[in-house]
Amino acid sequence: MDSEKPQMAITAHISSDEVTAQVTNRFVDQYFEGRLINAPGTVYEPGFTDDANFLSFEVVAGTAGYQRQTFNYISGDVSTYADDGVGLEQKATIFAHDGGATQMDFSHAVVVWSTGNVLTLGSVGSAPTAGVDGTYTNIPIDITSGSGVGLTADLTISNSGATSTDYALTLGRSGYNYAPGDTLGISEGVLAGLGAVTAGAGGLGFTVGTTYAPSNAGQILCVAATTSPVVLSGGNEAVFYWNLKQFGFFTGN
Repeated sequence: MDSEKPQMAITAHISSDEVTAQVTNRFVDQYFEGRLINAPGTVYEPGFTDDANFLSFEVVAGTAGYQRQTFNYISGDVSTYADDGVGLEQKATIFAHDGGATQMDFSHAVVVWSTGNVLTLGSVGSAPTAGVDGTYTNIPIDITSGSGVGLTADLTISNSGATSTDYALTLGRSGYNYAPGDTLGISEGVLAGLGAVTAGAGGLGFTVGTTYAPSNAGQILCVAATTSPVVLSGGNEAVFYWNLKQFGFFTGN
């Protein structure tokens, strides 16, 4: 009878090109949401904690100005191979208290695969009767037929806004929970406040073109627990910096 052969642990490395391809395929052109969870004393264990139940403790939208923060990765965010791995550009999620009397309480920060992030805008369907030439940036979209949140756009007006084709929109922040065909608008009040139109000129109407909608939307990517429950108040901010890296080695038998 053969005697049992001894086993020896060895380390195997994969190529830098393979690690780069894995990171690129997994994360480039993907969108994520930073969320705040208020579940003091709860320990999140991947594979054991029920994601849906854990996410049910999210801070209620609008509480003290709370809103999910979105970010995405592009090809330029992928680093070169170094120290046995490939990393992604650092991303930040900033949660700002609105300065009101209500406080914002949370115990965890979470990154979730997003959905309904606007990729393209449709053409302008209705426009003010006249406008002031110029480019106006990061304008909040304050009218929507759907449940989308957080979309912004840049607007360029030419030819004194004589026709709808004189209003050119460029996507700013992609927001989340939008759907193709949603009717959107920038109200006259917002435009007048920017100096883009005068009173009585009317608002701007357009639609959502295409959106990001992955099959794993709503799944948790990572969770960070705070050292103790956080109370945000007085107009302060809480900022979380996310650094993701995939390593390209494996130790086994």
